[in-house]
Amino acid sequence: MEWRGFAYFLLWYLSIISGFLTICCPTIPMMFVCPCTFRFVIGIIFSVWEMYPTILMRILFNTRFVMTGDHINPLDGALLLMNHRNRLDWNFLWGGIFYGAKPQAHKLKMVLKSALRHIPFAGWVMQLSGFLYIQRRWDHDQSSMEKQLKYFSDVKDVNQILLFPEGTDLSLSNIEKSNKYAEKHNLLNYKYVLHPKTTGFVFLVDTMRKNKQLRAVYDLTIGYPDLLPQNEIDALCGVFPKNVHFHIERYDESELPTTEDDLKLWLIDIWKRKEKRLANFTATSSFLSSPQVSLDKIVIDEPIHNALYLALIFWTLVQCMFIYCIVTSLLFQCWCLLCCIVFFGFSFVEDGFQMFEVKLYNHLRNYKKQT
Repeated sequence: MEWRGFAYFLLWYLSIISGFLTICCPTIPMMFVCPCTFRFVIGIIFSVWEMYPTILMRILFNTRFVMTGDHINPLDGALLLMNHRNRLDWNFLWGGIFYGAKPQAHKLKMVLKSALRHIPFAGWVMQLSGFLYIQRRWDHDQSSMEKQLKYFSDVKDVNQILLFPEGTDLSLSNIEKSNKYAEKHNLLNYKYVLHPKTTGFVFLVDTMRKNKQLRAVYDLTIGYPDLLPQNEIDALCGVFPKNVHFHIERYDESELPTTEDDLKLWLIDIWKRKEKRLANFTATSSFLSSPQVSLDKIVIDEPIHNALYLALIFWTLVQCMFIYCIVTSLLFQCWCLLCCIVFFGFSFVEDGFQMFEVKLYNHLRNYKKQT
């Protein structure tokens, strides 16, 4: 274990614990009174936190982000698609979204495996933030996502939903499984991506269109030209890349096909081009040589933004306040215990806090209609 890797994850996890208990949980009563405001406030808290790991990586590992392609418009209700190179892509995504969004404000939510919501504090914060969880039981997943997306539409919460169409990370065993699937269906074998699963993508596009939540689809390609941490153990050992490259392409909603079969073919074609782009990236360590990249759409190693310094100061103060209160205040200790008990309950009894929020909203709305 390398001290910088340990320091990074210690500060990263402590910021989640302290933010959850001192900032997020006290906002929950707002959900009963004004769900629109609650969604807005939680979105702001989470977007401010996303800057913290970005500045930590820069300070501890001098990790820099190279952006090419289109900017992400945070006013777009959008679906984001990204290749899943390793188990830590989400960690580097925060920096990519920060530098890739203009202006640097967004409301990112991910589609994740349901088991991740059980992770103490980190999973609970993601539940509060309204992440979409899937159990890989399609009838159940379809119903849950449809209810959540309808709720976001009702409370006017404009989001960017991130989907990993490959469903898992790019390991040797997963490449082998993907290529067996390709051979069975007369598709090309891939080396740098896995064949995408199309069902969830088609459903999200159709549902977001129906709810008038979809203005664009963004195709994100992540590449690591030097060090590649494949999992959490690598990161703890200090294996962090010096550079992380993102290439972003924006597709207006009107450019997408309208039928289910054509949407599936569209996604398959996007992944075919992504395979070629990553093959070129592996040879050149850059997305710049791609013919689709125009020089007016490149952001390389921006200086550290003032917002990142402010995020560092803010979350450091939050952690210091949390440590002081948890050591000195019995009342605060009881508050923390209560919050943990409640969210353990939501994680294992309910389908998560995010679904309780949807049920509560629908119940209160029906009650108001009846009265």
